[in-house]
Parts: sequence; structure tokens; C-alpha cells
Amino acid sequence: MPGDRHGPGVRIHPPIIFAASILAGYGINVLWPLAMPFGRYGKAVAIALLVTVLVIAGFCLREFYRAKTDVRPDRPDTALITTGPYTLSRNPLYLMLIIVQLMVAAWMNMAWIALTSVASVIIMTRYAIAREERYLEQLFGQDYRDYKARVRRWF
Repeated sequence: MPGDRHGPGVRIHPPIIFAASILAGYGINVLWPLAMPFGRYGKAVAIALLVTVLVIAGFCLREFYRAKTDVRPDRPDTALITTGPYTLSRNPLYLMLIIVQLMVAAWMNMAWIALTSVASVIIMTRYAIAREERYLEQLFGQDYRDYKARVRRWF
């Protein structure tokens, strides 16, 4: 039922997973440097990615505000958001974390940071998203199952 006090049980926030992955990529790059393919345009690519993240994340946060529910995955949900960017992806904010990691890689010209994003996605999918999906299905039942059938996990 909406308003469940327990939430999905996600205790490590996904941004921490991505921050750790960025640090791991940086560490690998210190030992074995690997440049991004953008050359002198890396910072421009990073700025374009930043603008993309800010715009899409802003739309996502607006949907949470309108629905009067908390964006944090460790808190209970009071509404199922299926509007705005959530019509195209069930996890647009997590997609933005991937783009942030790619943005950091482009800005710092370190391909290892981009490559370690694969580990971030795997860990986040198994740790956070799987729990959230089970929680949302339990909380919202058929409405969430219908939403899952209409909208892909990523894009």
C-alpha cells in the first residue's frame, strides 16, 4: 500500500556506487593510462553531457515533487511516477548517473573511468534496482506490472 514505512531496503545510495567506480577507474588509469577518444574535444563533450544531465534530472525531480514522494531509494514511496522522463525509462535518474560517470571520464580524459561504469551498472542493477522493483511491485501491484510492461528498465 502507498506510504509503506520500510521502503525498498536500499542502504547504499547509487551515487556512492558510481563515485566508487569513478575512483576505481582513476586508480586503474594511474597504473595503466588510457585516454578517451575525444582528443581536444573532451571538455566540450563533458559540458554537453553535463547539460543533458541537468535538464533530464531536473525533469525527473519535478515529477517527484509533483507526486509528493521522496527521490531517495532508501525511503518509502507514496506514489508511482509514470510521467515525464518516466514514460521513456523506469530509471532515468540512474541513466543520468551513468552519463555523469562518462562526463567525468571525458573531462579527465580517462577511458578507465568510462569502462568501470559497466561495473557500476551491474552492481546498481543487482543491488538497488532489483530491490526497488520488488518493492514497487509489492506496493503498487498491477499498476506497477502494467508500467513495467509499457516502459523499459533503461530506455
